[in-house]
Amino acid sequence: MKLSNNTIEALRSFATINSNIAFGVEPKTLRSVAISKNLMAKTSIEEDFPYKFGVYDLNQFLSCVTLFENPELTFSDTQKFVTISDGISSIQYFFSDIENLVTSDKDLKMPDTEVTFTLTDTQLKAISKASGVIAGDHMLVTNKDGTISVTVTDTEDPTSNKFSLDIANCDIKTDENFEFIFNINSFKFKTASEYVFDISSKMISAVKAGDTQYWVALDKNSKYGV
Repeated sequence: MKLSNNTIEALRSFATINSNIAFGVEPKTLRSVAISKNLMAKTSIEEDFPYKFGVYDLNQFLSCVTLFENPELTFSDTQKFVTISDGISSIQYFFSDIENLVTSDKDLKMPDTEVTFTLTDTQLKAISKASGVIAGDHMLVTNKDGTISVTVTDTEDPTSNKFSLDIANCDIKTDENFEFIFNINSFKFKTASEYVFDISSKMISAVKAGDTQYWVALDKNSKYGV
């Protein structure tokens, strides 16, 4: 088996969420979940692995795979390891027990959503850059006269600087006031042309980035209907 570039890219993205991962649990599907359980992800891949196995250190596994220019993965019949080889040299990489890892094997069932908006890749990069410049890890989502307003700040510092961005591509399905707060450190999304946010007043959000689905918990200080 060879891993496609798309699968390598997805694994690199998932490694920023959690170094633990389970392969082969579902056909042509990979999942990741943060240790804190505040971020989950699911993506489709081309490969169908021969059986279930776990990897404890995903970054190390990727380093082993990318050590070779055109590696072939051969899975042992004992289901204990995979041999990564270019035909001349090889690495025998041993698996970890899935039961000892932090993994996920199911979707999060989203409740009804009140707010939907789309960020372009350029907008998300601007938000991330502003977060670093003003040292603010929070993104506030509010209603500004029927348009979504996104503000980057530090909600724990009343004197924190603020970066604001109005999002015209939105759908607000409620008359209630809201202030949904995201921790920008949770935005470990795979690069995509756009990111579609669906937010529920139950303080959970689904984010679609290309062929990858994310579920992101909102900050506990988020407000709805007050």
